[in-house]
Amino acid sequence: MFFPDTENSVKLGREVTEDIYHFEENPMLDCNQFIINDKSTGELALFDSGNGLSLKSLFEGMNNLGLDYRKITKVFLTHEHVDHVLGLYPLIKTLKSNPPELYAYGETAKILREGIESKIFPGNLGISPKMFGLEIIPLDVKILNIHETINIGSEFTFNIYYTPGHSQGSICYYESNKKILIPGDLVFTGGSFGRYDFPGGSLDALIESIKFVNNLDVKYLLPGHMGISDNGNPQIDYSYKMVQSIKSFF
Repeated sequence: MFFPDTENSVKLGREVTEDIYHFEENPMLDCNQFIINDKSTGELALFDSGNGLSLKSLFEGMNNLGLDYRKITKVFLTHEHVDHVLGLYPLIKTLKSNPPELYAYGETAKILREGIESKIFPGNLGISPKMFGLEIIPLDVKILNIHETINIGSEFTFNIYYTPGHSQGSICYYESNKKILIPGDLVFTGGSFGRYDFPGGSLDALIESIKFVNNLDVKYLLPGHMGISDNGNPQIDYSYKMVQSIKSFF
């Protein structure tokens, strides 16, 4: 499998709304990343870590927006797959003098704490950590609980919801005041949604999870892949109708 040279590229970034930034995924097994700036402390919270190969390009993109990667103090993960978690390993190495705290739920936390390589690389993708220049090792991960809240400064309070279907450890982060949803690979823009054919995936669970987030009040939909949207609910509803149409064929 060919991986483009992402180390010399720049992740395109922009401010979505005040103090939350989107950095576009690079080609080939990478993901969108989101950073929240805590104005009260200057610390940064990162949502999903990308594939590791794109870490330098994330730093470059952050620099272009006046964000210092050395101020990343927390990393929140949506699920356990390669394109969302591999960046943890070089990030921790880079910030070894002051490593960020890592947060994940359930199966995702278990996989990262135990360093279970086969669960990070789902299915028969024909790839391995060596192709990314990395070694999977156990990580110190703090375990999130469903329905607990995450406060990032005084401006952002996220609820955590368990939303399986794409993977066993999949969760969404929802900020009700600002109407922000970070769903990982559950639901995308343009009527798309996450794969359910990986180990631990389920079409029925995916449908129920999308149905659940479809009932939230969402303005900013910030998914793991493809584009983002400031017209969240209609986008989620479109994906819900599309995934239901697949179920009708079974």
